[in-house]
Amino acid sequence: MTTESHRAGDFAEKYRAYLPRVLNYMRLRVGDEVLAQDLTATTFERAFAGIDSLRSEEAFGGWIFTIARNVVAQHYRSQREAVSLDAVADMVDPSPSPEGHALEAVELQEILAGLQTLSEREQEIVRLKFIAGLKNREIAPLMGLTESNVAVILYRALGKLRRVVVR
Repeated sequence: MTTESHRAGDFAEKYRAYLPRVLNYMRLRVGDEVLAQDLTATTFERAFAGIDSLRSEEAFGGWIFTIARNVVAQHYRSQREAVSLDAVADMVDPSPSPEGHALEAVELQEILAGLQTLSEREQEIVRLKFIAGLKNREIAPLMGLTESNVAVILYRALGKLRRVVVR
């Protein structure tokens, strides 16, 4: 196997592993399924084009989400239009029972309302942790923080969310 085909095979493996996480992150950030898919594709295109700049295989998760964040930022700069977190409620996959769906919708609305009470930095850390599935040590360099700062901010943000949702 040539080096280039080996690299493509490794990337295909990473693509399969990270696609759902990046797509979920994009869905939450932009609130539109088709746009989320487009931005996810752009993210992976840029990642493939720049794979040689990746320092180590272990850094792939943080690296791909750095690219994803930059793609979202570039999109918003070009559009100058904000998407409300309320728009995400329309993307929820319905649960099997009407009762379950109603309960999930109420809970989602409460969580979305709670997210809006958080600072942008807190929202981003919550998204990266729970939507993208990153570990605190992967979030830290993305946000320019230490791992312990991420843990503290996350703990406080979840406390704020808990107070809003429990009310």
